[in-house]
Amino acid sequence: MRIAVIGGTAAGPAAAAEAKRAAPDAEVVLYEQDTRISVGACEIPYFVAGVVGEGTLETLTPEAFERTRGAKVRTRHRVTKLDLSKRTVTVEALDFGSVHVEPFDRCILATGARARRLGVEGEDLLGVFPIRTADDALAIRAWLDAGGVHHAVIIGGGFVGIEMADGLRHRGVRVTLLEPAGRVLKDTLSEAMAGPLMEAMRRSGVAVRRERVTAFVTDGAGRLHSIRTDQGERIGCQLALVAVGIVPNVELAQAAGLRLGATGALDVDDHMRTGHRAVWACGDAVEVRRVVDGKKVYWPLAPVGRQTARVAARNAARRGGPLEKFAGVTGAIGVRAFGIEAAQVGLSLPEAEAAGFDAVTAQVTHWSRVRALPEARPLHVRYVAERGSGRLLGGELVGEEGAALRADVLVPWIRAKTTVCEIAEEMDLLYHPPVAPAVDALRIAASAAWKAAAGRSRRRRT
Repeated sequence: MRIAVIGGTAAGPAAAAEAKRAAPDAEVVLYEQDTRISVGACEIPYFVAGVVGEGTLETLTPEAFERTRGAKVRTRHRVTKLDLSKRTVTVEALDFGSVHVEPFDRCILATGARARRLGVEGEDLLGVFPIRTADDALAIRAWLDAGGVHHAVIIGGGFVGIEMADGLRHRGVRVTLLEPAGRVLKDTLSEAMAGPLMEAMRRSGVAVRRERVTAFVTDGAGRLHSIRTDQGERIGCQLALVAVGIVPNVELAQAAGLRLGATGALDVDDHMRTGHRAVWACGDAVEVRRVVDGKKVYWPLAPVGRQTARVAARNAARRGGPLEKFAGVTGAIGVRAFGIEAAQVGLSLPEAEAAGFDAVTAQVTHWSRVRALPEARPLHVRYVAERGSGRLLGGELVGEEGAALRADVLVPWIRAKTTVCEIAEEMDLLYHPPVAPAVDALRIAASAAWKAAAGRSRRRRT
């Protein structure tokens, strides 16, 4: 059996390794058009900041992967065509200029995603960078290391934009962040919950401006000189980072006749199989089912990429027995920047209402540790719950400490359809003064949400 894996950033290597484990006698071949595989894109802001070294960007070299995982790796090989009827891939060997056709019995698409472009004048100037690949990271750091960067403009107020802003301030670079919404994490945190992070950014000297880029302006030598905005402003800068999201790489699959979902990513079933019986897909190229409401969503994060890769690989390599199933995503995401942790799990209030839930919210501020300790810091918790039943649908946590890992606790509660009543009354969470108070913020928020969901003074369930 010959299994072709197309794409080598994160999900591809995970799929190739798992396929080889599941079928040791199979020939597993991984095709990647770049020189690297197993790239850690989430580490890019910390590499640019100088906190970690270049070795952090590549988890395994192609040579080490072949030696330890047993699959064949062909870097600098671009798959240009997928022929489903003949079960072949057309491969271009980029270093040799040759093209050849190779057969497969089963195929796993892990083509990932690329940085979204703004599509404005001057986006290809020297000094304007996307933030997606290891080459992007190396280019940004080299530009900074060359000197002369005093002011940087970041376009996009999502997680990557915030992390890059923090990293640049770590290097002493002045930062302006452009976000049309006028605040960061608009798709993740409610406005009130984003306040502490916005204030921390302001104290650090980062200006968040409600503007859109209309053009990047050259200095006459092909280098970035300034940025024009929709407010008629011209902002002088020596570096611009475009962090406005990503787009799934689905052109190869689409040309082969495979179906896309409503999100624009590949449509797969719970076994990660596409519309063709011999082709599976995983990682940032696919949409996945959200467990809270069953909706198909695009959730391109590394943990989901690896989970979907393992499911796709086990099913592609199987010779019998039941199919593996991907259990779906809860939706958990977080950031630590400017001394603040911010995290969101499950559904926001707008998402809950769009999904048809009659939802309520409750927000409290408590303490990360026992209040008497000097290290204790305010911790803000906001829950989204279903009216009547009190089912926990989502949550947001923000604070200087204790927010991110507490957010992890919400994941099994949401998946198990736990009610805020059960959290408030039955969850005996850890108590240790330097770590957590006797009554944790998670339980206090649950008590407030229980009252809101019941629409009256709370009463213990019978």
